Amino acid sequence: MRVFVLVMVLSGALATAQAPPQRLQPPELKSRLEEQGRVELPSAGLIVERADFRLGDANVEAIVTRPVSEGRKAALLLVPGHSRTAFDMLPQAVRFARAGFATMAVTQPGYGGSSGPADFAGPRTFAALKAAAERLAGEAYVDSRRMGVYGYSRGALAAAQLATRTDLFKAAVLGGGIYDFRAAYDQVRIQGIRANMAAEAGMSDGAVRFRSPIHDVKGLDGPVLIVHGREDENAPPAQASALAERLEREGLEHELILVPGKGHGLAMDDIMIPATRFFVAHLNR
Repeated sequence: MRVFVLVMVLSGALATAQAPPQRLQPPELKSRLEEQGRVELPSAGLIVERADFRLGDANVEAIVTRPVSEGRKAALLLVPGHSRTAFDMLPQAVRFARAGFATMAVTQPGYGGSSGPADFAGPRTFAALKAAAERLAGEAYVDSRRMGVYGYSRGALAAAQLATRTDLFKAAVLGGGIYDFRAAYDQVRIQGIRANMAAEAGMSDGAVRFRSPIHDVKGLDGPVLIVHGREDENAPPAQASALAERLEREGLEHELILVPGKGHGLAMDDIMIPATRFFVAHLNR
């Protein structure tokens, strides 16, 4: 296992290389997507388009961001956290697309345009995200043998479930997540988070087990990068360490980055620079 205590001191050249030009994320991008369904960004060679779909009687909100260049691309499923939507993932999606990946960002049930209620990474969320990943894998521009999943906060929990319980993903990046639901409930001191966990999930043995992918790591089909703030009070850093320890015991390839002095709201570069490096190394080869 490689454990990094990461001090984010970046050169101006590296920051410039990683950050997309400001013009790629104009304030009107969301409204243009809502009105037109598709926006082309010629200067970046990217297309951003709505990819909402129906799953039974429910709507699932999704946005695809991809390079316009020909050929099948490695692809990433992007899962935002609590109260966030696929639109909130556009900065990450653009950066990944500029690195050569096709991406699909998906709003979890109960938020944005995805039908609810929210179930804290429960069966409804799992079904919606799995269906989205299968749709992404079937796109003509995607190489389904080179797919990864990226999730943050409760999105990291959902991403870990997908990575361990499906055969769709060859790499996973998990940021600021929880992976052992019962232990996390006991560790969290913020009463609002504990209340959400109990209300949305319930605390039955089955509900807790479903939301504890730490016990399913043998199902992984590729390496995992775990990124977590050392001072995170929303998702205790012990969750990241416990997952890394379990992966180590099972002899599974992984990296753990604990970012010093940071809480739950990591800066974009804290996670996007290592995440992009990780996906390029494991999927773009």
